[in-house]
Amino acid sequence: MATESVGKLEPGMEDSGYHMDNSGDEDDFEDEDVAEGTSGPSGDQLNARRMLSGRGVTLMMLINEGIIETGDGVLTIDYLGSKFVGDLLPGGKIRWQDSKEIFSSPSAWATHCKKILNPEKKSGCGWSTIRYKGKRLDLFKTIWYRKQRKQQISAGKTSTHAMDSENKSGTQTETSLKESRSEIREGSLKPTGIFHSKISQQKSGSNRLVVNHCVLGNRSPEHDMNTLVTCTPFTAMDRIQPFTVTIATNCLLLIDFHCHLSNSEVVGYLGGSWDIASHNLALLQAFPCRCRLGDKDNAGAIEEEIRQSLEQRHLTLVGWYHSHPTFPAYPSIKDIDSQMEYQITMKGDSDSAYTPCLGLIISPYNKQRKSFEAEYQAYWVMPPPEHRPQEYGHPMQMAYNIAHDSFLTQDLLMEMRLLADFYRGAEDFIVFKKEYQSGSATHWQKLQKSLTPKLPQDLQVTGAQTPTQSQAQAQAVAHFWDFVRGLVIV
Repeated sequence: MATESVGKLEPGMEDSGYHMDNSGDEDDFEDEDVAEGTSGPSGDQLNARRMLSGRGVTLMMLINEGIIETGDGVLTIDYLGSKFVGDLLPGGKIRWQDSKEIFSSPSAWATHCKKILNPEKKSGCGWSTIRYKGKRLDLFKTIWYRKQRKQQISAGKTSTHAMDSENKSGTQTETSLKESRSEIREGSLKPTGIFHSKISQQKSGSNRLVVNHCVLGNRSPEHDMNTLVTCTPFTAMDRIQPFTVTIATNCLLLIDFHCHLSNSEVVGYLGGSWDIASHNLALLQAFPCRCRLGDKDNAGAIEEEIRQSLEQRHLTLVGWYHSHPTFPAYPSIKDIDSQMEYQITMKGDSDSAYTPCLGLIISPYNKQRKSFEAEYQAYWVMPPPEHRPQEYGHPMQMAYNIAHDSFLTQDLLMEMRLLADFYRGAEDFIVFKKEYQSGSATHWQKLQKSLTPKLPQDLQVTGAQTPTQSQAQAQAVAHFWDFVRGLVIV
């Protein structure tokens, strides 16, 4: 990797499948509209605050940091079927090739070009509109911001290293989804592959602080990355969900079984398909990671196996899942950052290559809930506004439909057996004979209650069947539970 930050771009990026309308406040916060050399009693302090927050970033600053380079025709705008080409000059200004006019900021050039085609246009949204060598300009501003943030953390001697050490000593950690990485070479991002292993560790525990997104404020190294953040429905913001989601019952069944096996966090991939015409993301099959979280030696081999399994089944990577064993199924700050990273990585270089990424969190043993069924949270992260890149992404609740499979597949049954073999005998393997809650039910009975709604159609007993059909189906259901019981009760 030439630049590590390219793979970790949370702020300032909008997923290409969902464009937010920020026209109401873009006019007031275009970074370049602030003079770089502000003088006076408070000018230096004002510029310093803007630099540390990510506002006040200029093209000249990106050039000085070596993030972008000057050149002819490196800047483009595609708007209403027309293409505008600009040169990036050594002073950080933009020269429009058609008229040779020079503009002092991205917003000035973008506004000028858009008004030619749409005189009613009031703002240019320059950073999100202009592309540098084919890539959105705000991506490079994000790289600058992350670089400054790392320098701040290093200079301030924060507790990040101590936290990492504490996390490594814990027994419950979290593996991030292995993602497509991108390299930055001469201003152009080039994918290095479908997967790239990234093992990270995270504290776990039964008690987590839960907050609303609005109270987080700006990023700070003092924030506990394990803080849980509630997910906001799109309807609460008068927005439409960017895409619909359908999840197959076999997929949910395997995820549910996986998460119930251990009181440690588990993780896996989601395979499916993306229908660009209907804007529907279908989650068809789960691919659990059968390795200990933080096990760097075996993670690569397991994930390569999953990559091959996806290819063999002609499925696309469409998301990831992980468990919160005993605490609510809200994403942590770390989960939000990871999800934002995966969304950006998977969006591709063009609309035709775009694939959404969904995050799924499962809480199997949160005893604050009365229901025995595991709690599910499907979420997607809305990027922070362009003029406030220092904020955290906003976790949004994704509604989904359930598609009932007709029958269990051999893939699913084999994976259930492999999972049970992997966890059985470990210290964190659930003892299913024990009571789940005092005087209520055993862990085995809880597992049954959680899995039952996710059984396929041929294992659902309905009143419309004949007595013979009902008897045959009841026997099939009994055989299934005998199979599962033999896997988990030793």
